[in-house]
Amino acid sequence: MNHMLKPKRNFTEGPLFFRITLFALPIMLTGILQIAYNMADNIVVGQFSGDPTALAAVGSTGSLNSLITNLLLGIGAGTGVVVSQFYGAGDSEKVSRSVHTAMLFSLIGGIVMGSVGFAISRPALALLGTKPEVIDSATLYLRIICVGIPANSVYNFGAAIMRGTGNSKVPLFILGSAGICNVLLNLFFVIVCGMSVAGVAIATIISQYLSAAAIIIILLIKKDQPYGLSLSKLCISKPYLLRILRFGIPAGLSSSMFAVANVIMTGAVNSFPTTTVTANTIASNIDSLTLTSMSCFGQASMTFSGQNCGAKKPERIKKSVFYCGIQVFTVGAIVSMLELIFARNLIGLYLDKSMENAATVEDTAVTIMTLMLSTYVICGLLDVVSGGIKGLGYTMTAMIINMVFICILRVVWILGIFPSIGTVVGLFLAYPISWTLAFITAIISLVAVYRRFKRSLNAAELPITEKTV
Repeated sequence: MNHMLKPKRNFTEGPLFFRITLFALPIMLTGILQIAYNMADNIVVGQFSGDPTALAAVGSTGSLNSLITNLLLGIGAGTGVVVSQFYGAGDSEKVSRSVHTAMLFSLIGGIVMGSVGFAISRPALALLGTKPEVIDSATLYLRIICVGIPANSVYNFGAAIMRGTGNSKVPLFILGSAGICNVLLNLFFVIVCGMSVAGVAIATIISQYLSAAAIIIILLIKKDQPYGLSLSKLCISKPYLLRILRFGIPAGLSSSMFAVANVIMTGAVNSFPTTTVTANTIASNIDSLTLTSMSCFGQASMTFSGQNCGAKKPERIKKSVFYCGIQVFTVGAIVSMLELIFARNLIGLYLDKSMENAATVEDTAVTIMTLMLSTYVICGLLDVVSGGIKGLGYTMTAMIINMVFICILRVVWILGIFPSIGTVVGLFLAYPISWTLAFITAIISLVAVYRRFKRSLNAAELPITEKTV
């Protein structure tokens, strides 16, 4: 393997705008597929299980599941930063050692987090105020999902590595194939076998292990490439692990802070009647299509900024973030508008209209969707700016912004302000307010770290340099 490489997917040269689109589109489709399969879980369990509490049970686990897994997924994103910077710098040896360290760590970390999640599932759900009529089903669902966390971790680390090298298509193909299997297994376990939440959970983890196996096979096939995987080279190299953790832990903590705030939000939602819990599950599933359609541009911003940071090309970093911002605004506005127009039609996919209080659930879901979808673009712009900050190597800065505005501010709102309002709208206002303040702060921070990066180039020193790597 040559020490220096010429990347096949080099984002450090040539036009940017449409290359960002071509890179982001497979990530968008990957995310939409993930959401679609999650929607399929909820539609199948809501329409065919015959259990009126099943949908609320699955929805009650979402924020806690995210809290358990987001630290690992954030470290996976940190792996993408490290790989993209070394790949942009053309250093094949460092890319390879980062990949082997990351993949072994992903397996170990996934086993640990899955075990912890399995052990704390019921007490944590009880602490969140999960309704007595759904807590048994919710616990069963969450425990089965925790069995799949090691596979989920391995897949996401592998996908981050592929995207860090500019390949966003492979994760799409893998997820598409595994997702089809997931949907078919959902139908089999729920309709044919007569299972409820356990059926969709088992289908989910089977598809996750298939995804993990596929990404490992792809990396093994590519072992002649700097990002390829060789089982004989698997080891945790301390300098590279520290570098991955340096970027990944702040990203993971940021993701976990989102989850912490959402866990507290779940507790607040659980204080409403079960119809509101069900409505929130439906609304979250539907409007997540908008969030997922936009999040790919945050990943694009991070990857393009990371490669050009490694290549020492600040002007391309600035253009990358700007172009990602234009595209995320356009996509977010269009998808949000379409979901608002067809809101009741989409909600109807989840509901058996003959069920008691179905109309109440529908009206509440529309209320939640209207507020969230009309402000989601701000969240997309925040992701793009944060991606630029992370690509430059300042993941701690992004973490602090999230900690202050996404976590602390939301907690203060939910615990201090919401009780005096007491309405669903009053509760969900925490989201747009926190996004807006975080976005303003992130723009100011990006300008500051970008100027610092340019000054460091003038001094012939990259801010990400570490003597140990």
